[in-house]
Amino acid sequence: MSSRALRRLQKKQELEELEGSDESDQEITTAPQQNLFDLLNEGNDDDNDDEEAQESAPEEEPAVSPPRVASPPPPSNKTKSNNKKKNKKKNKKGKAKVTDVSEMTMEELDQALKEVAGDSSTAAAATADDNLEKNTHERREFLSVNYRHLDAEAEMKRMFGSRVVNKESRTAGRVLKRSKMTTPKVDWPPYKKQGLSMELLKTTSNQISYFAFQHDDEYQDAQLEFLNGVAMHDPNALMALLARHPYHIDCLLQVSEMAKQSGDWSVAGDFVERALYACERAFHPHFTFSSGTARLSYQRSENRSFFLAIFRHIQFLARRGCWRTAFEFNKLLFSLDPEGDPLGALLSLDSYALSAREYDFVVRMATTWKNDGTMYPVDLTSMPNFAFSAAYAQYKLSSSGEEELQQAVLKFPTVCSKMLEKLGEPLDDASFMKSLPEPYLELLETLFVERTHELFKEPEVLAWFKKNALAVSNQIKEATRSLACEQHGAIPLSVSRHVVLTDIQTLLGFLPSSVTGSSYHMYDPLPPSDSISGYDINDRMRSGRGGAAAAGEGNGNFFENILETLLAGRRLPAQRMHEIRQLIEREMQQGGRLPGAFPEEEGDDDGQPDMDEHLLGAVTQEDLEVQQLLADNVEQALQEQQQQEQRHHQQQQPPNP
Repeated sequence: MSSRALRRLQKKQELEELEGSDESDQEITTAPQQNLFDLLNEGNDDDNDDEEAQESAPEEEPAVSPPRVASPPPPSNKTKSNNKKKNKKKNKKGKAKVTDVSEMTMEELDQALKEVAGDSSTAAAATADDNLEKNTHERREFLSVNYRHLDAEAEMKRMFGSRVVNKESRTAGRVLKRSKMTTPKVDWPPYKKQGLSMELLKTTSNQISYFAFQHDDEYQDAQLEFLNGVAMHDPNALMALLARHPYHIDCLLQVSEMAKQSGDWSVAGDFVERALYACERAFHPHFTFSSGTARLSYQRSENRSFFLAIFRHIQFLARRGCWRTAFEFNKLLFSLDPEGDPLGALLSLDSYALSAREYDFVVRMATTWKNDGTMYPVDLTSMPNFAFSAAYAQYKLSSSGEEELQQAVLKFPTVCSKMLEKLGEPLDDASFMKSLPEPYLELLETLFVERTHELFKEPEVLAWFKKNALAVSNQIKEATRSLACEQHGAIPLSVSRHVVLTDIQTLLGFLPSSVTGSSYHMYDPLPPSDSISGYDINDRMRSGRGGAAAAGEGNGNFFENILETLLAGRRLPAQRMHEIRQLIEREMQQGGRLPGAFPEEEGDDDGQPDMDEHLLGAVTQEDLEVQQLLADNVEQALQEQQQQEQRHHQQQQPPNP
C-alpha cells in the first residue's frame, strides 16, 4: 500500500473517532487494574494475623471484586483538544445559569439557603461519624485482651522457670478441656452442663455485641437453694449444694469468701478459678474479648457473678505477683462495660499496668481515652491516679516526665503529701498538706496511694518525685482542682462497690452511711437499684419448687429439699422428723406461704411476673424467721440425738475395775 493510501486511511480513522466522541459526552470510568503482587501482599497480611484476632473476627461474606473494564486506547491530540473545547462550552453554559443574589426572589433565596444548610449538615454528620469510628477504633485498641497473657502459670514460669513452678497441669489420665481464662485442675469435679448458658442480645452498627447469661430450670432450682442457704447463714447448706452442683457460680464465690475469711487463700483462689471455668464453658460461640467488642450489662443479675469472679481473680493474681496476668484480666473487666464500669476497673487499671511495666499503655491511654463524663472526668489526666501514673510511666520510658509530674502535683497536691507520708519521707514545707472537703476526690487519691506507694520506694523514683514536688510547692496557694469528681454530690455506687471488694479497711470510712449502714451479701454486694433478671423468682418459687398455691407433692418436695440441706447427710428419728414437718406446716398455714417464697404484689391479677421488680437475693424478715425456726429445730434435734448416742455409748462401756 502506498504512503498516500496510508495517510488517507489514517485520516478516515481520526474522523470516525471524532464522530464517536461527538455522539456521547459521557466519560468512561475504568476500574484501576490491580497488581498481582498487591494480591500476594494482602494474603500475607491475613496470614500474619494472630490466632486471637481470627477467633474474634466476625464472619463476613467474601468480598466480590468489581469487574475489570479494558482500558481504551489513549485518545489522539485532536480528540483531547476537542474535549477541552466542549468543556469550555459547558462551563460557559453553566456560568450563564448562575443568578446574582440581588436578582433572586425570596423563594429562590430560601431554596438556596436550604441547599447550603443541607450540604453543611451532611458534612457535619459525616465528620461526626468519622470521629465516632475513630473513637471506636481507639477504644477497641485499649479494650482488646491478649489470650496469651491470661495464663498465670505461664507468667510464673517466665519469672521463676518451669522447674520451680509446680506442674499441676498434668492430667494423670484425664483429658481436661482447654481453657483460656484458667488452668483446669485434676482434682476438680468433672464438668457437666448444669443449666448455665449465654445468649446474644443484639449487635450494634459499630459491631458492639451485647450478651447475657441465662439460667435454665435446673440452675434456677440450685439458685433458690443457694439463696435459702445464705439466708440461714448455714455454711453446711452451701457445701451440700456445692456437692450436688460443683459449678454453681454464686455458691463458689460465697464459699471462696468463707475460705478467705478463715485465711485459706489457696482454697479461696481455687474456688474462684472454678467459677471462671464454669462461666467460660457457658460462653456464646460469638462471645470473645480479644477484640474488645463484647459487652455484658451489670444491671442483669445473672451477669454479675462473672464480673465478681474476674475482680476476685485479679486480687488473687496480685497476691501471687502475676502482674501481667492481673493487668490483662483488669482490661477484660473494664471492657465488659466501659461506660458504666460497675466495679471501678478504671481505678486499678493504671496501677496494674505500672506493676506489669506496661508504661506505653498508660501514657497512650492517659492522652487518648475519653470518658463520657458521667462518673469519671472526660480526660483521664483529670483523675489523680492516671495523672501521676502517666508521669511515672513517662519517667520510666524516657527518664523525663517532669512536666507531667509537676502538673499532677499542681492539680492534686494532697496525693503528693499522702504519698511521701506513706513512704516515711515527709516534706519540710507542708503548706499544701490540707485535707480535702470532697470525699469522692479524697477517696480516689487515698486509693491510688494505697495501691502504688510500693512503686515509688525506688530511690531514683523517690528522688525524682521529691524534686518535682518541691519545684512547684511555692506555686500551690489554693489548689484549683478542676476535677469532675468534685461535682458529684455523693460517691457513685460503682466506686463504693469497688472499695467494698478491695478489702482495704482504711477506705471504708470514706463511703457514705447509706452504704456502710446497710447489709449486703458478698456474692452480690450493693446491687444496682434498677436490677433485672431473666426470670421471676416469685414465679419460680411458686411453680418450680412449690409455694402457697402448690399442693401435696410440691410442698413435700420443698420440705425434703430444705431438710436435706440442713441435715447435710445426717439422720433424725422418724418421730422427730414428723414433728418438724408439722411445725413448719403450721407456720405455713399461719403465714399463707412457704419459707423462701416472696410476697405477691397487690393488684397483680394477671398472674404475669414483673421481671424488673423482683431481685435475686431478696429475702423478707418473715422468710428469715420461718427459716431460722426450721434451722433451730433441726439443730436442737441433732443435739438431742448426739447426747442420746453419747449416753448410750457410756452405758455400753464396762465399769472401771
